[in-house]
Amino acid sequence: MTWPVVIAIAGALAVAAGAAFQERAVVAAPRTGGQLRLLGSLLRSKGWCLGTFMTGSGVLAHMVALGHAPLIIVQPIGMSGLLFAVMLSAFFRRQRLTTAQVFGSLAVTAALIGLLATIPDHASSPVLTGAESVLLPLGCAAAMLLAVVAARFTGPLTAAWVLALAGGVAYGGTSALARVIGSSAVRDLSAVLHPLTVVGLVIGLSGAVIVQNSYRTGHFALAYSVLLISDPLAATVMGVAFFDERLPTGLLDGTVALAAAVLGAVGVVTLARSSGPPKQRSAEAAPRGAAVEAAPAGPGVEEPRGERPAAHPRTRGAAPRGPVRRPANPAVE
Repeated sequence: MTWPVVIAIAGALAVAAGAAFQERAVVAAPRTGGQLRLLGSLLRSKGWCLGTFMTGSGVLAHMVALGHAPLIIVQPIGMSGLLFAVMLSAFFRRQRLTTAQVFGSLAVTAALIGLLATIPDHASSPVLTGAESVLLPLGCAAAMLLAVVAARFTGPLTAAWVLALAGGVAYGGTSALARVIGSSAVRDLSAVLHPLTVVGLVIGLSGAVIVQNSYRTGHFALAYSVLLISDPLAATVMGVAFFDERLPTGLLDGTVALAAAVLGAVGVVTLARSSGPPKQRSAEAAPRGAAVEAAPAGPGVEEPRGERPAAHPRTRGAAPRGPVRRPANPAVE
């Protein structure tokens, strides 16, 4: 049991570090041009490629850990990388990690653990009918398109969580399709060649592009926390709607789920109020004295011109600089 837990922790840290590296590269990418230019710039960025590799390695490690340890142990560990990602992002920005960011990250992590602990485990193989195979991808695409359009008419703060929500829906839809394809591939490997495989890849890649744009807003902590919450919740909703899975039942599970939802909302709001791009936060923290120094000089106040050297006070007994001019009247001294 020890080594699967170690692998799960390493995977969570790798995913978190990969997200922080991706955010650093996306923020530095050129703002002009469309998504193709953004993708081209990211593909040329060593930091973004490293972050993508770390994210993929972390997901693979998480899947390996799930195969050798119970879901109730591995899944919460996978959610524990939020604080590490926020810390690494603050380090890249050369900013100090605030108490609000620590509290918000821990609150969201605890909420995720509580929500996932109340979701019943389902051992049956998921199956989609012909109509459901069309309805599920179309529902994901519609939600993603609606979020992208809404983000274009909002500010950076709202766009961060709206786009992250769309990315979570995309990842949840990809996970749902992967469950269907994976369960069929266990019996017949040729099931991987199903058209749903291509559909899942398209939805997943589109979600990845949307997530990069949510990081691009500069509100990384908010975007990453919403992504971590919306991904499993979207997968749960799709499981209930298409795979006849059940929601948490019973008084205890309902109370835990409700408390976790409230705690998660508090954590997200806290991260939303404490996160922001470096320039914006530094401008808000600038002292008023800077504005006073930048104010133009009033009338009668002589401003310095160029790099004129400061005048040296002439002390008594010191030799004057330059040639000495003797007065015409020697008595006047």
